[in-house]
Amino acid sequence: MNERTVAEVEQLGKVHGEGGAAVVALAGVTAAFGRGEFTAVMGPSGSGKSTFMHCLAGLDRPTTGRVRLGGADLGSLDDEKLTRVRREQIGFVFQSFNLLPTLSAWENILLPLSLSGRKPEPDWTDRVIAATGLAARLGHRPAQLSGGQQQRVACARALITRPALAVADEPTGNLDSRSGAQILGLLRRSAREWGQTVLMVTHDPIAAGYADRVLFLADGRLVDEMPQPTAGRVLDRMRRFEPQEVR
Repeated sequence: MNERTVAEVEQLGKVHGEGGAAVVALAGVTAAFGRGEFTAVMGPSGSGKSTFMHCLAGLDRPTTGRVRLGGADLGSLDDEKLTRVRREQIGFVFQSFNLLPTLSAWENILLPLSLSGRKPEPDWTDRVIAATGLAARLGHRPAQLSGGQQQRVACARALITRPALAVADEPTGNLDSRSGAQILGLLRRSAREWGQTVLMVTHDPIAAGYADRVLFLADGRLVDEMPQPTAGRVLDRMRRFEPQEVR
């Protein structure tokens, strides 16, 4: 693992079930993610992209292979240490926002820091809030916010700890195009201006076009990689998946 690499997977494999009921979700995927790099992961339904993200983020344990984050082998950590890594070194953005309805936007943003007993860094917090445009809405609860505003709260929550890795699972899936563009712009800015490593799973070629590169999975394998993607090129590649690439 070189100095620039923040996270990497080596021959990553994941099998669900046993015997005749076994399903191979990942079959020997190797990839590395550098500091300040925004990577999108795409593939047909059942390609293994969500399993890939879950293993890399410590939400699921691989059957074979290694996952390293900041030099630590996640597979060697017990549940308590793995929970600490997820809380302190990984930021999460989900399609369904996953905000606590009884907390204000501000309290939701600070939740990861509160859980780990850390205080917010004023300069960093101000920078994140300014980038989200939420300064006037921090006292509102999720039900008082639009979907786009809720997802911006979720992004701020993911970034507030300065995580080694920020993972976003279909972050624009429940948003209109304008709100989605705001979220994607925020993720891209966090990578380019703040040096954040961002991994996004998406099915949307337009969303993938915001990334620095796209990894294409099919049938649990890494089958292609596209640097400097555009929505048109990504859409063309998705259309060209061979039948044997699709589970």
